[in-house]
Amino acid sequence: MLLSAALWLYALLAYWLAEDPRLVPETIQRARNVLLVTAHPDDETLFFSPTILHGHDNPDVTRALLVLSTGDYNGLGEIRKGEIERSCAALGILPARCVVLEHGALQDNPKKWWREDVIQDIVAHYVHMWKVDLIFTFDDGGISGHINHRAVSAGVVQYVENFPHTPPVYALQSTFLLRKYSSLIDLVLTSVPFSWRIVKAVFTSHGKQLVGGQDPYGDKALLVSPWRTYLIARAAFGQHASQYSWDRVLYLVVSRYMWFNNLYRVA
Repeated sequence: MLLSAALWLYALLAYWLAEDPRLVPETIQRARNVLLVTAHPDDETLFFSPTILHGHDNPDVTRALLVLSTGDYNGLGEIRKGEIERSCAALGILPARCVVLEHGALQDNPKKWWREDVIQDIVAHYVHMWKVDLIFTFDDGGISGHINHRAVSAGVVQYVENFPHTPPVYALQSTFLLRKYSSLIDLVLTSVPFSWRIVKAVFTSHGKQLVGGQDPYGDKALLVSPWRTYLIARAAFGQHASQYSWDRVLYLVVSRYMWFNNLYRVA
């Protein structure tokens, strides 16, 4: 019964209500220069593919990926740089907007917290250069709990706090382990905070959502990948050959983050 409910919700949210502003706020839908900030190559596919692929068919939307390290902890940095370039190509991200950094203060290390001031300055630079009007990144749990992921979140938050006129920032919500690997079944639980919005979306037209310049539904978002988008995400992860293993193959099926992202607005 739970699986049936999950599949019904998936069909509803991935197809019928995929662009309803009560689930995908106009703050997101109106953005034209979108930036995803991650820590390592492959984060963009393993965690954020429903987000970074949203709007990929819209020629008016330019998406960018900023990866703060090469993921060189095991000495594979140069290989992973090539892999992220191919992943960006699979995701439809232009080469000029697919940036992987090699910064001395931002080296891949599961035991080292990255300097937040360095992250904020880097983010500010690319926001200005690319005229970014929407940012996506990790929340303070970092999805997997990786210390570098959490530092990225803290650095982006510091950027918002210290710089004026920053674009809206949405963070991908972390969940505990069982939910993380419950695939589409977790869509039932994830939909609960959105239940009233889903009911309204089913039974009423959305009309004008911006009230006095404010988005009344802009506090959170639920992005669900249709089947075609899910396959693009799998193909993109397939470019990360150095990271392929039997458990990653399983991850592509059972991880909720391959199928849907729920995000909340940080600023």
